Amino acid sequence: MKEKNIYIIGAGTYGEAMYELATLNGYKVKGYYDEDEKKINSLVMGVKVIDKFSELKTEDIVGNEYIVAIGNNKIRNKIMTKINDLGGFTPTLIHPKATISESATIGKGVYIQANAYIWTKVNISDYCIISPNVVIAHHSSLGKACLVSTLTGVGASVTIEDNVFIGMGSTIMTGVSRIGENSIIGAGAVVIKDIEKNSVYAGVPAKKIRDL
Repeated sequence: MKEKNIYIIGAGTYGEAMYELATLNGYKVKGYYDEDEKKINSLVMGVKVIDKFSELKTEDIVGNEYIVAIGNNKIRNKIMTKINDLGGFTPTLIHPKATISESATIGKGVYIQANAYIWTKVNISDYCIISPNVVIAHHSSLGKACLVSTLTGVGASVTIEDNVFIGMGSTIMTGVSRIGENSIIGAGAVVIKDIEKNSVYAGVPAKKIRDL
């Protein structure tokens, strides 16, 4: 059986977490890339930080597989889009202890961690991160490059638009229709009404704190 090789962009703590997810999916991590010059040639999880990703040429990217271990949604989206546009690949990685409905649809470059539960006819678009112990209820959808933090519950038939960040332990109640693009929901928030785009919400119930 041919060895599955992959590279990780981002040599921070989340890069270590993604190393473990990659190995659980049968990949061998061949190296890291990071923009911090101080990390170059160091070892992360026993694997060398090779160079800055920005220094890679197109011919280096073509045909190779990459994980982008960066929590910032817009940066992750930009890098993953570049990789795919240049002929590289961003595989979806799903922890073996996650539960995914057969009727759910999952895009490319999606990372789903342990004990996540993705219910009936959920749609998760490209480049999303679903952290451990997240529940996405039936018929909800996530736009491109969202991050849903640990212990969050998303109710049924909720539309979450692109680049949304949902903090730890948040609850998006069934009955909420839409979470606007580029919005941030603070940790522990309870969302009972639609969220405006380009805004920060926090609290119980969640209220708008400021514009972005």
